[in-house]
Amino acid sequence: MRRKVDQKGSIMVEAALYIPVVFSVIMALLYLALFNMQEYFLIYEVQRASAIVSREEAYLGYEEFGMGENNEIDFSQGSGVPSADKVKKYYEAYFSSVSRLYRELGYFGAGSDVSSYGTEFANDITTHALISMGTISSPEISVKTGFLGSNVTVTITHTLPMPGILEYLGYESSKTIRTAGYTYSVNSTEFVRNVDFALDLVAYIFEKFGLGDKYKGALKKIDEVVGKIL
Repeated sequence: MRRKVDQKGSIMVEAALYIPVVFSVIMALLYLALFNMQEYFLIYEVQRASAIVSREEAYLGYEEFGMGENNEIDFSQGSGVPSADKVKKYYEAYFSSVSRLYRELGYFGAGSDVSSYGTEFANDITTHALISMGTISSPEISVKTGFLGSNVTVTITHTLPMPGILEYLGYESSKTIRTAGYTYSVNSTEFVRNVDFALDLVAYIFEKFGLGDKYKGALKKIDEVVGKIL
């Protein structure tokens, strides 16, 4: 008869060797998964911020709706529909002054400027972050406004410390997620209004100099050329 070999001791030794490794791998995988989810969260935040800022730049008074206060990106049905009071404030802000209504003339050639929109979204980003460790920067928002529209660029960085097991596997002590969103906004109604205003102004100037007939003749020729092309 063969004697039964007592393997309890060897099982304990193997468990002491393998269990820490298994748990370390599991924790590393979970951390990397959270890291990836945090990256997608930041992508959503830069897209949301760029969308809302571009609307506020394109439509005067849009900030009266308070969009972006609850981490949303657009109006929702039901209770999310703006009230009559907010709509009234929007139109009051839109027509508050002539200089704001024709603000493109002042922005033309002004170049890029860093706006103060960052504080509007900083709290939401910190509150809804999946990983609170490390340092989350306030959104860096750049707005470049021209005659046709506005270029909006939003950048957010999040520096995360790496667990010791990942450092042991060759990762750096910290990892930085950098996400950026870009939006171009244009108010088509204002663009048509500005073009019509410019044409009327040019026609008025030509009339004052006694060149109204020549101006109308030039416009007629341009219409003929455009008609042949289209």
